[in-house]
Amino acid sequence: MELTEREERKREAHRNLYAPLQEQPIDLDEIFQIMIDSIRYQYVGFERKKRAFTPTEYRTYILSHHRYNTLTMQMLVRSLHQFAADMNDRNLVFACDDWIDYRNTRPRFRVRAQRDCLWVTEAAPESGFVPGDRLLKLQRQTPEQIRRYMRRNSFYSREPERELWGGYLSMAASAEVEHPDGTRETLPIRQFPMAEEEYPIVFDCPAEGAVRLRLERLDREEIETIVSEHAAEIAGAEKLILDLRRCVGGEEEAAFPLLPYLIDRERSLEELLGEQGSYVNCTAANCELRYRVLAAFQERLSDPEEIALVEAEKQFYLTHHGRGLVYKPGAPVEERSFTPAARAPKQVVVLTDCFCEQEGERFVALCRRCGDKLRVIGRPTRGTLDCFDPITVALNEHMTLSYPIAMSVEAYEGRGIAETGLPVDEYLPWTPEEIAEDLLLKKALEK
Repeated sequence: MELTEREERKREAHRNLYAPLQEQPIDLDEIFQIMIDSIRYQYVGFERKKRAFTPTEYRTYILSHHRYNTLTMQMLVRSLHQFAADMNDRNLVFACDDWIDYRNTRPRFRVRAQRDCLWVTEAAPESGFVPGDRLLKLQRQTPEQIRRYMRRNSFYSREPERELWGGYLSMAASAEVEHPDGTRETLPIRQFPMAEEEYPIVFDCPAEGAVRLRLERLDREEIETIVSEHAAEIAGAEKLILDLRRCVGGEEEAAFPLLPYLIDRERSLEELLGEQGSYVNCTAANCELRYRVLAAFQERLSDPEEIALVEAEKQFYLTHHGRGLVYKPGAPVEERSFTPAARAPKQVVVLTDCFCEQEGERFVALCRRCGDKLRVIGRPTRGTLDCFDPITVALNEHMTLSYPIAMSVEAYEGRGIAETGLPVDEYLPWTPEEIAEDLLLKKALEK
């Protein structure tokens, strides 16, 4: 009787696990066809990323499980996330409703990869881990075995120092851990509801004669307030440190109040922004989608100047409908110049790392055009500037794919940064010693 009851419980659990896709079937062929066609024909970066494009592998895996009634919604969603992530483009994104998106949970610790292990760099007490723990295995596999299984895709880099393991950790159930005292054990990787990430903006004085602005996002109001409140301290400092290691984006123009302290001579906004043109993949589908979005947006406008700008955008997509890659001039740049502050730091140091991306990277690029008193140290940025301006297509009523349709002039000419990020003037490789001591800040404070 006990055996019968156990078998019945197992069958009931099986029915509960696989029932959603059996009771409410999804047209998997249609989802795959839209996703494959969008990446292959509409995504502007496909030619440079096609070595990682393996749709047959994912299609076979999903359809095989579906055929034998062993496909869960979580398996489907994870596979499609992985399919998009394989292209190693942070702007190519699969998304779905919260109720079936496994990424709504996260472990509450961060890691940094080396070839043979993952180091825990930050951890909340409830995670069960502590900074300095070494994760030797996940799901009984070493990091190197996982990389080989994933064909070295899916971590947004093929260099361990630049890998992002957050997505994989949100799927892992356990880890073999070596603690700082040398003891080892296997711990569960606890998942928690994903809280809204905080990206602080902080001003401090880490040493005499030096001030630091830690910018994890570019927020116009907060930066203006901090620069205004601490203007005397910034102007009187020998060294200004801009810590952009985890700057994830925001408003590029939010950092403009800092420019008088960075430039070595009068410079125009156009000079500081650099090339603003791009190459747009003007396929028929992309032009039609973008035109519809612009037309809907225009209906909500009342300002004549804004309406004229949107009308010009619409005309671009009408004119170049179906023509493939077309150069699109940048939007007109405001005629504005910046003059060096009367009192300003003699040295400016920018700290970067591979977690700096999007508008954070654009600000780093702008900083490098400010003059010779500025130097960048640390590690290269993430490399998200090659492909941008995404379009979103529906795969079904719950799932979408966003893919970029524009490519920077540098990427078009073969000078892109997707694999390398923006370079630094002085490279300091990451080491586990940074868990206990901020070695990049220490380096920045050297005379």
